[in-house]
Amino acid sequence: MKIKCYTQYDRLDQDGHAAQLATFVLDHSQGSFFQSPDFFKLMEDVREYRPIQLVAVDDSGRIAGSLLGVFQINGSGIKSWLSRRLIVWGGPLVRESAPEEAQRIASGVLSALKKRAGGQAIFVEFRNFFDTADLRATFLEAGYKYRPHLNYLVKTDTEADVKKRMSSSRMRQVKSSLKAGAEIVLPADEQDITAFYEILRKLYKEKVKKPLPGPDLFIKGWKTGAFRYFLVRYNDRIVGGIACPVYAGKVIYEWYVCGEDGQEKGVHPSVLATWAPIEYGLQNGFDHFDFMGAGKPDQDYGVREFKARFGGEEVCYGRYEMVLNKPLYTVGKLGIQVYQKLT
Repeated sequence: MKIKCYTQYDRLDQDGHAAQLATFVLDHSQGSFFQSPDFFKLMEDVREYRPIQLVAVDDSGRIAGSLLGVFQINGSGIKSWLSRRLIVWGGPLVRESAPEEAQRIASGVLSALKKRAGGQAIFVEFRNFFDTADLRATFLEAGYKYRPHLNYLVKTDTEADVKKRMSSSRMRQVKSSLKAGAEIVLPADEQDITAFYEILRKLYKEKVKKPLPGPDLFIKGWKTGAFRYFLVRYNDRIVGGIACPVYAGKVIYEWYVCGEDGQEKGVHPSVLATWAPIEYGLQNGFDHFDFMGAGKPDQDYGVREFKARFGGEEVCYGRYEMVLNKPLYTVGKLGIQVYQKLT
């Protein structure tokens, strides 16, 4: 088995693996947008992001496993140096076979990733989209630590069942928002994306207090069709919205959502924005809507209650983390804590 590494999509395509990889991910029971070539292409040329694709190829030339991650930094100077990390959403994907073979493939991919990450990232984090119990021993042997982390998956089966599982207060907020004159719209132009981003930027600065990608990711996501936007318009102004990657008519994801809540009586932009992709998934035959995280189970997290009331199934697929540079990791973590207290 050979493991090939790509940091440019054109090279992946030239080697004949792009189409094969797209099929591999699509046919895999745990395939996702964040492990697809479309995500690879999206993250290219986005400021502060750099994708890395690993492909495990067997002796017959078929793909046996794959892993797509993204190196991330924030800011410039010392801030960028201390924020270097490698994030993997929903990977690795290994050929569905005997447990021993799956573990061997995963071990090879994880080993290759560690070699590539060394010197380029302070830590590596896997954000799991599925139950990885069968591979947990492989992750632990590779030097990762497992951390419980919650999520909610909203099944988009029938309208009656979707609304039955939602809390009555959430449905009332959706109805009152629409009755008050708020509406769900698609972006008409780049200015609408910019308006959405400015609301999101303010939210992250004042409340979330975590790094936010620059506007180029959101504009590129709109232009390429990788993101489906649902914006909330009220009084001829964008007051909220959600950026949703969509995958193969199967899953629609909440990656970034925001809203100017509490400013108009009866209007709940964040609720309406979150309901919009659920309704879209229901109307277009999607399997489910993925909230992409609901915090650690042992810590209070106000956003968790907000998400829980949309009627999703609570799952705990957890995360894996490996620190590659402990001194810099400690300094960087302390810096984030100071930043959150001062802003």
